Order: sequence, then structure tokens, then C-alpha cells
Amino acid sequence: MTELTYAEFCALPLKYTMGMTTARGAIRVYRNEQLKIQKEVNTKRKRYDDIYGGWGKQTIAFFLDGNGRKFDTLEQVYMAYMQKVCGIKETA
Repeated sequence: MTELTYAEFCALPLKYTMGMTTARGAIRVYRNEQLKIQKEVNTKRKRYDDIYGGWGKQTIAFFLDGNGRKFDTLEQVYMAYMQKVCGIKETA
């Protein structure tokens, strides 16, 4: 793992790895194996089991391998990544 600027971190691609659609909504998963980060996009349906009714609210979560937290923004996962790279311990 190498130190990256925020711009470099954001420029690295995420590869689509999985997707699933259900009666409640859909999930899509993207990963970058080099950085060990994952992005999950959850999209609710407007109405349960109505495939023609359109899509509702979308939420995005980021994860970093070896870190049990869920991150809401790219900035948060970048900070956790840099803490890991620099050897900075998490504080409670």
C-alpha cells in the first residue's frame, strides 16, 4: 500500500463485481483490489415488487478491508486508508 493524494485516490478505478435485484430494490458492488476498498450502492424500489414503478432512494456505503467500519463518503474511506498506510492506530 502506498501513500496517495486525495486526487490520486479518487482517480483509481472501481471494478463492477456483483449486482442483484430483488422485490425491495437492487445492490451493486464495486471493488478496487489494489486499494482493498469496496463501494456498495443500494437502491430501493418506489413500491415493493413493482418492477415498472421506478426506483426510489439510493444509498452508498464504502468499506475498507480489515476495518470493521462502514463509511458514508469517499473522504472518510480515504482518511481510513491513509491511516492504515501510515500506521496510525484508530482511536475509540
